[in-house]
Amino acid sequence: MARILVFTATGQVGSALCDELVSQGHQVAGITRNEAAAGRMIQRGITPIVGDIRNLDQLGPKLGGFDSVFLASSDARDQDKAEMALIECLRAGGLPHMVKLSAQSAGLSPPVSFGIQHRAVEDALKHSGLSYTILRPTFFQQSLLLMSGDVAKSKAITAPMGKGRTAMVDVRDIAAVAARCLIDEGHAGKTYTLTGPAAHGFADVTEKLTHLLGAKVSYSSPPAPLARLVMPILTGMPRWKTSLLVDLMVAIRNGAQEKVTNDVMDVTGDAPRTLDAFLKEHLPSFQP
Repeated sequence: MARILVFTATGQVGSALCDELVSQGHQVAGITRNEAAAGRMIQRGITPIVGDIRNLDQLGPKLGGFDSVFLASSDARDQDKAEMALIECLRAGGLPHMVKLSAQSAGLSPPVSFGIQHRAVEDALKHSGLSYTILRPTFFQQSLLLMSGDVAKSKAITAPMGKGRTAMVDVRDIAAVAARCLIDEGHAGKTYTLTGPAAHGFADVTEKLTHLLGAKVSYSSPPAPLARLVMPILTGMPRWKTSLLVDLMVAIRNGAQEKVTNDVMDVTGDAPRTLDAFLKEHLPSFQP
């Protein structure tokens, strides 16, 4: 039984990872900034640690004694600086094995979008002296749920991805890989690019939804400059974040995430979940 610390334990990947580790009988502690979330974590068998990685004077003393650490944090302008400070804090506290949740875009040359910050953190981790594994997932299948409201209401998806295709991955497969890398030997110094089993464009997504819903779902791809202008208004997200999202979608449009890897299968022994299975499972979210 291992003692494992999970940062951003209430995030998509972190939450799935905690459940995976608890189901295997490991002692799991999860970092959250949300007092209310702490109670729900206890009910799931997770020991909550309430704190903020931007306040390491308060959080740092609580981080010792773990066998391995899953490093993830929310998107932020200072994400790279916050994670690098956390790496230094953990390095000073006892050299645990660290699994860093990065992004496929960090592996591009040069990195783009959110990958720019992730690459900086990756480099800092590699030079920290810590034992590490880096996970670079592609576009999350779960991110399609952000568009489910538009599908339910208007039967439409709008994104500046053109005919670009992405081998999008289910966060539960990312969590399964992370669990193996946190527990098993043989993953130190490795970087895994995590994909689904096939690449799909958003036209494929709307075609599949059309079939499943029995109603035509359309896809339109506005020019990137127009998307940069209107996305903050339509989504309520800050402009710096929507600009990075557009950068990512333009990279996908240009073929950055078409390649399929075997890394999920190689690490877990299981094939990654398909897009078809994901859409069928979550079909109620796309219905009125």
